[in-house]
Amino acid sequence: MKKYILFIAFAVNFYLVNAQDRSSFYTNLFNPFLANPAMAGCYDNLHTILNARTMVGGIESAPRTINFAMHSPFANNTGLGLKVINHWNGAFRTINTEGAYSKVVKLKDNHNLTFGLSVGFMQTNLNLDLINSSVDLSDPSLNLPDLNRVNFTSGAGLVYRYKSHFEFYASSPMMVTGAQSLNGFFLMGTNYKFYLDHNKAYSLKPTVNYYNFTQAPKLMDLLVTGAWNDVLQLTGGYRSNGSLIAGFGFNFKNVVVGYNYYHHTSELTRLAPAQNEIAIAFNFKKPEKGAPKKQEVVDKAIIEDQIEKINLRINGLISLEKSNPGLVNVKNELSKINRDLEKILSKYKIESIEQLKRIKELQTSIELLIAKYND
Repeated sequence: MKKYILFIAFAVNFYLVNAQDRSSFYTNLFNPFLANPAMAGCYDNLHTILNARTMVGGIESAPRTINFAMHSPFANNTGLGLKVINHWNGAFRTINTEGAYSKVVKLKDNHNLTFGLSVGFMQTNLNLDLINSSVDLSDPSLNLPDLNRVNFTSGAGLVYRYKSHFEFYASSPMMVTGAQSLNGFFLMGTNYKFYLDHNKAYSLKPTVNYYNFTQAPKLMDLLVTGAWNDVLQLTGGYRSNGSLIAGFGFNFKNVVVGYNYYHHTSELTRLAPAQNEIAIAFNFKKPEKGAPKKQEVVDKAIIEDQIEKINLRINGLISLEKSNPGLVNVKNELSKINRDLEKILSKYKIESIEQLKRIKELQTSIELLIAKYND
């Protein structure tokens, strides 16, 4: 009987506390869209991601979460998305499903502010099949409405970006839940990408995240991510609950695979030493259309950056041929560079006479070099 009474007390408390407070769902590092609807459409194409996390590894029936999300840019600087969060905690299950909308506001050159809103529903239920046999399943307390309920949910967020370097974000992902008053949980963070070489192949990105929990101690992440050509990335850091974080990710064309390991150094080690998180994401390219594409109107700095990259590639190729003759097929590489210049001309609407002149000069230089290596 004592076990039974304790179980009922725990069940009611779970709904009032944990089911309503879903904040631990949003400490996910792989998929910021889960916590911030303003991230909808932040990629150039349709992005889908599936990831799973064990909250306390090594314990049967320990909390675990499986998430699915998809989002894409839409017309007129908007984005649309869908997220599904599946969370299990012993015999309890919570499903959170929300659609998201985002809108980009261009402040001035290289400065963008994105607002986002998500709406959907949350369902909580108790799986009686997973309850210990010592509990009297015929008791009406197990069918309390509070243990099986569907609630309306809504969240909001914003992201400020400067070029592709700096990002600041803040959100309240569970701002409204049913008839409850506005939830005080929010998260915010910032990151800055540093390029370590002229070709921008290597980068470092320090990240700071802050989680303002309402029913648990506040939390902070201090992370550093190193990347090579957006193909390989390594992450290391510390979470203020006493977890050391190590992770890696691989980008195989349009498929991204990632893994994070959280090593507990605090009192949580008494339960389990670690937490694990894995993810797989897909980026779907837009289908090619027969009609010519409309040229994009972008900031001059973006085009200038593309031109400078081409110039660096040419100079690097010439230097490599001088130091190691015959190591690469110079003619083929120059032809590739020339094609990339043509892509810049076809993709962007270039209104600067100076930039058009520079592109023409680079094309002339490439043609002269190709002719030289043909001799």
